[in-house]
Amino acid sequence: MEMKRITRRTAMAAPLAAGAAGAAAPRLETAPIYQRLGVRTFINAVGTLTTLSGTLMPPEVLRAMEEASRNFVPIHELQAKAGARIAELTGAEAAFVTCGASAGLCLATCAVTAGDDREKMSRLPDLTGMKDRMIIQKRHRNYYDHAFRMVGVSLVEVETADQMRAAIGESTCAIAFVQSHHTLGGKVTLEETVEIAHARGLPVILDAAAELPPASNLSKFVKMGVDFVAFSGGKNLRGPQSSGILMGKKEGIRKAYANASPNNYFARIAKTGKEEIVGLLTALELYLKKDHEAERREWHAMLDRLADRLKGAPTVHTEYIPNNDFSHSPRLSVQWDEAKLGVSLTQMVERLRAGTPSIEASDMRYFNPPWKGLGVFPYNLKPGEELIIAGRIREILTGKA
Repeated sequence: MEMKRITRRTAMAAPLAAGAAGAAAPRLETAPIYQRLGVRTFINAVGTLTTLSGTLMPPEVLRAMEEASRNFVPIHELQAKAGARIAELTGAEAAFVTCGASAGLCLATCAVTAGDDREKMSRLPDLTGMKDRMIIQKRHRNYYDHAFRMVGVSLVEVETADQMRAAIGESTCAIAFVQSHHTLGGKVTLEETVEIAHARGLPVILDAAAELPPASNLSKFVKMGVDFVAFSGGKNLRGPQSSGILMGKKEGIRKAYANASPNNYFARIAKTGKEEIVGLLTALELYLKKDHEAERREWHAMLDRLADRLKGAPTVHTEYIPNNDFSHSPRLSVQWDEAKLGVSLTQMVERLRAGTPSIEASDMRYFNPPWKGLGVFPYNLKPGEELIIAGRIREILTGKA
């Protein structure tokens, strides 16, 4: 979330090899605009959190957005052409660009309640006379499900497949499913959810905001028959932070777009500009051309270099964090004897943040699922920044910071 990023192609090459060979770590540069405003920039070892500004866009995306800014275009036409290209790339029946995954979930909820009935659309979030209950697994409840609730629906919590079937009634509008590290351990799989919903004529809305990688997820969920799939554009897709994709079944997506800006209905507030539409599409095209295996190998190599730099530091132990969530791996945990060294995990996070350059890293006790130690995620690191992080950790633990 972050500072200026190098493209992943560049990140695979010489600079990291130099870092591995022991070359000096790079100097963090702050963009002049942030210097003028007095805004802190940092090395991002946390990941693609919105509160930390998501991701950094590759030059191709920035150029595409700048090009898009030079002309006036009909937004409906641009959305139609961009949506058709997204559908072509992913295998979805239809798609369009939203201003984020949450906006996509909101629009999907508009589609399954008001549909494209203008009178009903104009009354949202008043759902009088509409289906107003959405089923969701209890394990899937989270802060982000306000994207459903803001439309006026009530969420009906279930825990098992039998409970899900029993909860379906005349007022049920859809079944929601959240694919995330927050929801690991749910008892009803996505496949079962789709089967249960479709057997009763109900659509499934999938929150897949951060479920890239793997790239195959861009096609996997729609192939499974999920009716609405929402992705973030500003995470590992490397598109604009205020962008996302809503894809799925043609009729449902048509109704969702009927509720979207620039149409004057409930979701008008979730406006998507021509620059974001073009930037998102460009990011998607780049993402699908990327060598994802090479990228993942480089992520591992960065973490291995960080761990190597910490070898011999007093009481330090590093390990990869085991997890079943591919989209949030690999992750490295750095641990030490807090009592012996007099540096707590909380203090480490604070000192890394307060130093120069500032570094954001994770206290893994607060991750879901939780783990031990300081978490280092490589997805937003620039070449060589892993060496800066290792050096700072060592300085703090040896009292030299």
